[in-house]
Amino acid sequence: MDNNNHRESREDYRKRMEERIQKQVNENRQREQEEQAEQPRYQPDSPEPQESFEPPVKHHYKMPKWMKALIWLLVILVALGGFYEYHKIHSAANGMFTSGDGKISKKLQKGEPVSVLAMGTDVGALNRGNKGGNTDSIELFTINPKKQTITMTSIPRDILVRVNTSDGADYVKLNAAYSIGGPKQTVKQVEELLGVPIDYYAVINMGVLEKVVNSVGGVTVNNPFAFDYEGHHFKKGVQHLNGTNALKYSRMRYDDPNNDYGRQKRQQQILQNVIEKFKKSGSISTANKILNAVGDGVKTNIPIDDIATLYGNYHGAMNNVKTYHFQGQDATIEGVSFQIASPKEINRVSKLVRKQLDLKPKTVVNHETKMYKSQPNYDGYNNTNFILPGGASYNDPGSGNGSDEVTGSSSTTRSASQYGRSSSEQRTGTLYRSNRTPSYSVNY
Repeated sequence: MDNNNHRESREDYRKRMEERIQKQVNENRQREQEEQAEQPRYQPDSPEPQESFEPPVKHHYKMPKWMKALIWLLVILVALGGFYEYHKIHSAANGMFTSGDGKISKKLQKGEPVSVLAMGTDVGALNRGNKGGNTDSIELFTINPKKQTITMTSIPRDILVRVNTSDGADYVKLNAAYSIGGPKQTVKQVEELLGVPIDYYAVINMGVLEKVVNSVGGVTVNNPFAFDYEGHHFKKGVQHLNGTNALKYSRMRYDDPNNDYGRQKRQQQILQNVIEKFKKSGSISTANKILNAVGDGVKTNIPIDDIATLYGNYHGAMNNVKTYHFQGQDATIEGVSFQIASPKEINRVSKLVRKQLDLKPKTVVNHETKMYKSQPNYDGYNNTNFILPGGASYNDPGSGNGSDEVTGSSSTTRSASQYGRSSSEQRTGTLYRSNRTPSYSVNY
């Protein structure tokens, strides 16, 4: 063997030995065929029996014991590493997901479309049943594994909704449903508003967005216009943001010509980029970084037993993420700005969501559509005075007669000052007078 053979790889050595053995086998076969051709053919009455034919012995390359030991060691290390990462994921997820009963959802096992309502809030650590404060952002996610599509539909937080309580009907902004009855009440209101089923919810402290963005190495956004916010200048165009600046980028509202809708689009940009970056990585280690970043800033009713199935059957949908917006109409109720859901917009968004969930479209008729149709003068453009039905006042449970029909116009003449609301409360959409806690219970 020459010096070059001393430096050949194990794979080259294996191939060289196989070729050598195959060459020897072919030579033996050829020699045996030549010998058989030279021998005279036996007649049927020949007294001498023919020799029995034995196939040539096949020679195989035998892997050295040290190589087997090395391979098994690598397999064990990978397995232990994967188990360790899974153990860390399970530990981190325990505080975020609900405890399961050991059974996997049949819907997830079959890979049917699911919906998740995400609510962003700034109330701090979410460890008290997810109540308190209002929701600053509301996003409805739908995941369809067959179409391999995720949709994000932003719903305006200032949409007027009717909440049924033990003290009677209460008319509030959608973001106040969280203060009244927690995430379940918000889910109930969105289901009623759009006529769509919602499988799960997730409450997210917006402060964790900073950590999540950092865990994936930052995000890239395309800013439609330049602005300054909280000491940082955001230039127009494509730019890379770290977690701190991504959080600022998602919070700016009043300098945006589209107000809350502009903020919703920026939030969707960030979430979409996080999904794309996680999709490219797709590793357990990256998932672990995100979970560790989230900490106690996320609470969801997804059972922890379903997480593996949810990821396994649905992660392919990350290949195609679409964004939609629910567009409300401007309105003023008792001197406070609201957004009103028109029947046309309700049914447009409902159709989009139901299609993504593989459901047939339906015409939505609810409290919101009935209130809209009973308005004598409101059009959302030239006349923005919206009258609550039955003589009710907003954020006053039990006021009015519980009807969805307008009975008078007295509410249009009331001002915010008559109810003790400051201009800042009007601007921020604060709903409960003096931040009082409602004394009534919610009818589920």
